[in-house]
Amino acid sequence: MNSHLQHQSQSQCNQPLKPRKKRLGRDQLSLLEASFNANQKLKAEHKTELASQLGVPPRQVAVWYQNRRARHKNDVMEHEYKNIQLELGDVLAENIRLEKQVSMLKHELNKVQKMILLGPTSSSATLLSVSGSSDEQANSSSPANMICNWGDAGNDDIFPVEELYTMIGSGT
Repeated sequence: MNSHLQHQSQSQCNQPLKPRKKRLGRDQLSLLEASFNANQKLKAEHKTELASQLGVPPRQVAVWYQNRRARHKNDVMEHEYKNIQLELGDVLAENIRLEKQVSMLKHELNKVQKMILLGPTSSSATLLSVSGSSDEQANSSSPANMICNWGDAGNDDIFPVEELYTMIGSGT
């Protein structure tokens, strides 16, 4: 078996070495790039035509095209990733803006609920029932846990919206 390996290595030494592929020049690269931009898939007749124009083997042109398609795919993926990152940033900023708006609206709702409960008319306290949605929430005084039931008095029109706005504007 050892003699077989020796024989194989000797036969490789006796074979002439393949000429190394030379790097392509700027003119050659610009021709290949222009050809690639026109058509990313390389047909056999176009490959041989390009190879003869460039003075390189057709296999080198095919490999260049294959590598260029892989680079192009990576470039497209990087571009799409950057766009997705930008969209994510926009969505996160919008989310923060909406969270602030919700917080502000909850605060305003809390102020209105307090104004209604402590308002000048005694009927507003009977019209508005503030309760928690569960026993745990009922013990909490957080405005986020309060639920307003406007229909408890049996008449939905007893507390008109205009009066509510008047109460908000007067600050009572």
